[in-house]
Amino acid sequence: MRLHKLVTLPVHRMILALAGCMQSLAALAGFADAAVRRDGESLTYAVVSACLAVLAWSAYYGLGLGGRDGRTVRLVALLLVTLLAVASAAYVPPWPWPSWVPLVFLPVAASLLTNAKAYAVYVLFFLPSFAAAACMGWPAAAIETGDSVLTAVSRISLVAGSTVLGAIVLAAHGQRERHAEARALRQQRQQLVNMLQCFIPVGERKTQTSRAEIERMSALMKALYAECGGAGRQDWEIELLSLMHFVSRVKLPDYMFEKEGKLTGFELEVVKEHCFMAKELCEGVPGFAEIQNAFLYHHERVDGTGYPYRLKADRIPMLSQMLGLAEVYLAMTTERSYRRAMSRTEAYEEIRKLSGTAFRPDLVEALGRTL
Repeated sequence: MRLHKLVTLPVHRMILALAGCMQSLAALAGFADAAVRRDGESLTYAVVSACLAVLAWSAYYGLGLGGRDGRTVRLVALLLVTLLAVASAAYVPPWPWPSWVPLVFLPVAASLLTNAKAYAVYVLFFLPSFAAAACMGWPAAAIETGDSVLTAVSRISLVAGSTVLGAIVLAAHGQRERHAEARALRQQRQQLVNMLQCFIPVGERKTQTSRAEIERMSALMKALYAECGGAGRQDWEIELLSLMHFVSRVKLPDYMFEKEGKLTGFELEVVKEHCFMAKELCEGVPGFAEIQNAFLYHHERVDGTGYPYRLKADRIPMLSQMLGLAEVYLAMTTERSYRRAMSRTEAYEEIRKLSGTAFRPDLVEALGRTL
């Protein structure tokens, strides 16, 4: 249970706990050595290590109050870990031990506590400082003998490798975040699709049409998008738009689908409401902004007489125009109880009359090529 609690701690507390453990062990070793050898130097080292251990554990508990885990808290933790490593390196133990080793791991600690920008700033400050200290022979180590230049080069090489390792840690963290975001988006998308599919039977009953219309609209929009040279559009976006368009009809009264005459003002306002369905379902959800806007504006006209916002020309997203165009074409070529279905040619000729007023001329021409 304690192990589970430890591994679920925020990363800055894990690192402070590690620093506290290391300094506590160093203090115990110093006190033990001082007791055996009666050496004042060992006692000094033990007292310094004990003070650093108290600082590390105080930071561990202090920065953990209230479950703190923000950017500022992590930067403070990194600063404290750096000070602990520098102070520990400054007091060389009286027994053979490379006291500078904790400094090597600082870039890795920085990569765990910061983002890429803050890591770059930290490394730009840390690397030159460490290189200058190594060239001056600081900190000294009893077990290192021989050429001082080679000693400095070996230390700098280790720190450079640690810096690269820190960059790899950051890159891996970024990849995990992107994969998690993509997985969350797929789950949200599937949840939305599952919910909308529950309303397909209701839409079929209201409109007396088949769910096959969803596939027809999706196929027509994909072909139209490809004809226009579109790139970067994923199939699921068009498929979701087609599904959402079919299901949006459940918001309308049944009788309106059989009405032959012109809609009243009140009925027109009710029809306009279905444009907001995507906004109601997708607002604030990452990755759905384009779908939301495409559905919201699919009844806008290039001459500015559409709804709900009377947008004109280029202010209307191309995907919105395609959805509106596909809707009109399928409505004309689908049989209703009060009229026969038009042929492809008849429907296209009617749509051509709307070129430049309801739809962009280039999209109307692309539809002709697609058909």
